[in-house]
Amino acid sequence: MDQARRLRAKTETAPTTIAFASGKGGVGKTNVCVNTAIGLVELGKRVLIVDLDIGMANVHILLNASRSRTMMDSVKARIPLAASVQKGVHGVDILHGGSGLDELVQFSHADMQFFMRELEVLTEYDYVLFDMGAGATDTSLQFIEGCDEMFLILTPEPTSLMDGYAYTKLVHRQSPDLPLGVIVNRAQSGEEALQCFERMEVACEQFLKKSIRFLGYLPDDATVRRAVIAQVPFYHLDRKSDISWRLERILTTLTGTPPKPRHFMDRLMGNLKRQWNRV
Repeated sequence: MDQARRLRAKTETAPTTIAFASGKGGVGKTNVCVNTAIGLVELGKRVLIVDLDIGMANVHILLNASRSRTMMDSVKARIPLAASVQKGVHGVDILHGGSGLDELVQFSHADMQFFMRELEVLTEYDYVLFDMGAGATDTSLQFIEGCDEMFLILTPEPTSLMDGYAYTKLVHRQSPDLPLGVIVNRAQSGEEALQCFERMEVACEQFLKKSIRFLGYLPDDATVRRAVIAQVPFYHLDRKSDISWRLERILTTLTGTPPKPRHFMDRLMGNLKRQWNRV
């Protein structure tokens, strides 16, 4: 994917490319990716999600969108990638990887030349978010290596930390200079989230000599379940929810755009909802 970086370097405007990854499934990675995209669109950014979670691709489910032609379909049929992009789903564009993505390693020279030329479609966007599959494959590592940064999604469970560190170790071995940010999902409190991050930080510094940054956390919020059932991003379903407010803090870290001030009644209702859900 070094060729992809060189290709982007030749263009006047290059998108920020971020790989959303996790060491294990079930941590809410796709949900975090989708709602980050929605939040960026709300800030006026042009955003493309590339769904590479092969076998568990569900970006279209969370956004209540039909499946379209895939990236693999485009390459094999020599159809421009732009024709396979699903436009304007909640303001976000989507490109489905396809069930045969691992065939990338078996691409012919002509296939790869076509694929690399077609990557120019990505320069139309401000942000391109890659929703990676859980776990690491040779192909997924190639995509991550071509990105500007990787966002590792963790939950406070020990298994998530262990698998997240193992994943980070594989990525670091291949791309030691790739910046790594951590988002802690489904945390019960900011303190729990920070403790989770610090355990990962210590392991990375001690064993990999790698610095990582804390992007923020998303609370365990009943809004998410309601949003998944409704097939609506939680950021659209309830902008005043605690998790939406926390997402805005992450977007501030990402873009530098300050979040809107949270009024007293919004804070009060958020606190009451959390207490009610624990009863």
